[in-house]
Amino acid sequence: MSTDLFTFGEVLSVFISTDTESVMSAKNYERVTAGAESNVAVTVSRLGLKAQFYSRFGTDQLGSVMIQDIENEGVDVSLVKRVASFSAAMVRNPGKSAPVEISYLRKGSAASTIEPKDILDSYISNTKWLHTTGITCAISKSGADSVRHALDRANALGVKSSFDLNIRRKLWSEADAKNTLASLAKDVELLIGGEDEYQVVFGDLDSKKILAQANQRGCKIAVMTKGDQIFKYSIDGEYGELTPPKVVAVDPVGSGDAFTGGSIAGLLAGLSPVDALEQGSICGALVASMFGDWTGIPTGQLGLIDKNLAKKFRS
Repeated sequence: MSTDLFTFGEVLSVFISTDTESVMSAKNYERVTAGAESNVAVTVSRLGLKAQFYSRFGTDQLGSVMIQDIENEGVDVSLVKRVASFSAAMVRNPGKSAPVEISYLRKGSAASTIEPKDILDSYISNTKWLHTTGITCAISKSGADSVRHALDRANALGVKSSFDLNIRRKLWSEADAKNTLASLAKDVELLIGGEDEYQVVFGDLDSKKILAQANQRGCKIAVMTKGDQIFKYSIDGEYGELTPPKVVAVDPVGSGDAFTGGSIAGLLAGLSPVDALEQGSICGALVASMFGDWTGIPTGQLGLIDKNLAKKFRS
């Protein structure tokens, strides 16, 4: 089966406190499924394209329910493997009136055992786009090797790819992140990262210089985000800025992945890079305006959000 997007990485069952703003005092929790790469796959699927996701899950019930959640969003999960380990989880507060505080339960998880031989050439050659992130690199050495392998094979097979720096400081140090990610942030169609993440990986504070350097390293579209503030980009050496839609932020977690998924879908649909990034910013804003990683992701057709919705946000 040919797909529009193939991606892989770790998925977590996220337990969010519902009765208080602190895990320290909470008694009740809501469980949702989330993960950077699966969030992108769900966004692409919601926008009417075919997304395929791979990971290793434990043989536990959390693994089963997460696979079902992703499949319910129209994402192809036929490639996933079940292994004798546990499925990862995260515990956090809702972040409505206090900063989000996260506790991970993921070291040694099933997904951390992903290895290069899991990512077959056929998975990549049968898709139009490969998406990877630095999070998979952070969870284990074999995860990092798998990302490197996938990006190398995509280049060899002529498949467009994207890489999201996505530094998770609870998983590794900035020094370790730079050592690994600096060699991966090259030769992709789309490179995405926060301003602070670019600074860590490229070792510079000048945004224009960093983005120009990314272009010189073979990243056709380099995007530097900064939450809900103006984001910067450079496309084949042409620098520009875009102001994302202003919304009342309810839960920013997952908005960056919606931005990435919306941008990729737009590019696959034939939008210009700038228009694709604008579509991505609308998707990100919608997710930030609602509670949950997937709740606000818009639906669409053939990779494009509804025209009336786009018009509303542009105005």
